[in-house]
Amino acid sequence: MNDLPQNPTILAIDAGTSALKAVLYDERGRVLAVTRSQYDYQTPQPGWAEGNPEDWWAALGTALTDLRDNNFEMGNIKAIGLTGQMHTPILLDKAGDVLPPTILWLDRRAVPETAELNRDLGLPPNQLNSTYTLPKLLWLARHQPDVTANIQTILWPKDYLRYRLTGKRFTDATEAYGAALLDMEQGIWAVERLTPTGIDPAILPPIRSAVDNAGSLLPDIARQFGLPAKAMVIVGAGDMISLLAAAPPKTGRMTCSLGSSCMVASPLKNDQSFQDAQSRLYKIYVPPYHLINGVLSTSGAALTWAWKSLFDEGTPLENILIAVEKLAPGAERLLFLPFLAGERSPYWNDSLRGGFYGLTLAHNRAHMMRAVMEGVAYSLRQLIEISEELGVEISEIALSGGGAGTRGWPQIIADVCQLPVVIYSEQETVTRPLYAYCTQALEPAISFDKALLRTFYEEPRIVVPRSEQTATYNPLYESYRVLADFAASANFPAFAAEIEAL
Repeated sequence: MNDLPQNPTILAIDAGTSALKAVLYDERGRVLAVTRSQYDYQTPQPGWAEGNPEDWWAALGTALTDLRDNNFEMGNIKAIGLTGQMHTPILLDKAGDVLPPTILWLDRRAVPETAELNRDLGLPPNQLNSTYTLPKLLWLARHQPDVTANIQTILWPKDYLRYRLTGKRFTDATEAYGAALLDMEQGIWAVERLTPTGIDPAILPPIRSAVDNAGSLLPDIARQFGLPAKAMVIVGAGDMISLLAAAPPKTGRMTCSLGSSCMVASPLKNDQSFQDAQSRLYKIYVPPYHLINGVLSTSGAALTWAWKSLFDEGTPLENILIAVEKLAPGAERLLFLPFLAGERSPYWNDSLRGGFYGLTLAHNRAHMMRAVMEGVAYSLRQLIEISEELGVEISEIALSGGGAGTRGWPQIIADVCQLPVVIYSEQETVTRPLYAYCTQALEPAISFDKALLRTFYEEPRIVVPRSEQTATYNPLYESYRVLADFAASANFPAFAAEIEAL
């Protein structure tokens, strides 16, 4: 029995693509409360996606008000950490106001600029693709030069919210990496990469460690939400830190953070290296781990798209998923390519497009929803097979993010990949590292691992693969690979262009 008072010690904030979440932890690493606030983004043209940082700030205010009004002792909070969606640039003018547009990570308008930068800079695809910040800045410089001419500072979502809380402007190495502006060897800004944009490198904020103190709360903010003025606000890091905490680190375990997009990673043994001539997967350092990493562009976002596009407004997703569960695995041989915003791993091709193949008069909307869920699982299986080809053995999948709590999806993934799926935490994955970073800031002698393990991992839910589904899924997966490889082949873009021209 824990006899310590359940007072909040650490506040962790996650600014996602479509919602903000605030989580209160006590001094023993237990979650006391979780509150969420939703917001939308706009798609003014096909392939475009824009957000409004003022909506994110309002969502943070709503979350803090909700916690305060539920009688938590907000005055006891000692540290605040932030994370959030990466790659999305927030541009501030001299007055500190946002210069629109705020182009979201999933926006694909800068595909031509990405190709040009790839040609000129020669960076590997994991360090530069159209989801990243640099191509967006080049697009803005060419199409809205009045915006780029007035940039005083560039920040990213979690940095912007921290700026509103403290008045200080910093970022960290994960955001610099996601901007395609990080010198990987030296850990500093690669300022020369801004040259094609004509933007002054002075807009780039200082890079700090995730655990560094980023300043105190502004007095008005502290008073408004009942927070202590002396609370430490740390720099934090981008949401790729979710790869660190879906499950206790273990060799052979692939972490799969299944949200709007899907990040996958496995720890490497003793700084193990690998050679991937096609740059399908890549190695990345997210302190304190070296990881083999990959990203699927539209996974949860594909399911949301199908739900909103195929069904009447207001139709509960849970009702749809119940109907999906009743269908036989394989969706009557209907396949779906989840490339609704191009694809990152393993193809790194912004021109890829999604689609259904195999539709017949026997298919209905539930079949199409199941095909979307299975299509994401096929993409995940492909990354697992590539990892093993590169010498990184995968024996289980640690699933986290919204997909872990989506009815039926963990079982589909287990069956398609023929690997057990373990779920330690369905929603709090990304805030665990924030708790660990905040704890390190408060207790400099403690290691990240020890701080992380204070957030008690309960016994996981284990989803066992059904071996009887192998006969169904193996041939469908092979068909999926043929379709996906053809879509990414040199011949298909020319064919697609001819079709679009008709």
